Amino acid sequence: MPVLEDTVDFKVATLNDLLDADVRTGVPVAADDKYKRWAFLSTGLAGMLLVALILAVVTGGTDDGGGTAATEPLPAPPNTQPVDVKVGASLPSGIERGAKVSVLDQDGKVLASGATVTQIKEAPATYGKGTIMTAVVAVSNDDYQDVGAVNPADLQVRAGTLPKATTTTTAPPSTAPTPIEPAPATTPPS
Repeated sequence: MPVLEDTVDFKVATLNDLLDADVRTGVPVAADDKYKRWAFLSTGLAGMLLVALILAVVTGGTDDGGGTAATEPLPAPPNTQPVDVKVGASLPSGIERGAKVSVLDQDGKVLASGATVTQIKEAPATYGKGTIMTAVVAVSNDDYQDVGAVNPADLQVRAGTLPKATTTTTAPPSTAPTPIEPAPATTPPS
C-alpha cells in the first residue's frame, strides 16, 4: 500500500484518464466512484446554469453594456404623433405610462396639454455614469406643429393637464400724428 510520501507519475491526457489514475494508485476506490464524481460535477454545472437562466428571465435579459431598456409601449391615442422628451436621471412623480402630461418649451410655455405618456425609455448617459430617462409622449396632431418647432433638447414634460396660454395680440400704438387743436376762443368780458 502506498504511503503519503510515495509519488506516482501518470501521463494523462483527459479528465477521464486522471480519474482512472486514482484507481491505479492502489488507493482503494470503488469502481463507480469516478462516475459519482462526474455526476457531482455535471449536477453542479447544471445548477449554476439554471441559476443564470432564472436571473436572465427575472431581469428581462437586459445588460448594462450600453443597451436601452424600455417599458412596453401603450397604443397611442388616435390623431396623435409620438414625441421623445428627455426627463433626466430619474422620473418626476406623475410621469408614468398612461399618465396625462403637458409639454412645455424651455421658457415654460405650454405647447401641448393633455398628451399621453405611451412609453418610458432608459439609456446610458452620454458622459459619465448613470442613465437618462426619456418619456415618449403622444401629442395631438393640432399641437404637434408647435412642439416640433422647438429643439427637442429644450422640451420639458410636466404631470397633469396645464392650460395652454392663448396668444392675444394688441393693436400697435398709432403712429399717425395727433393734430394740435387750437384752444377754444374766449369771449372778452363786457
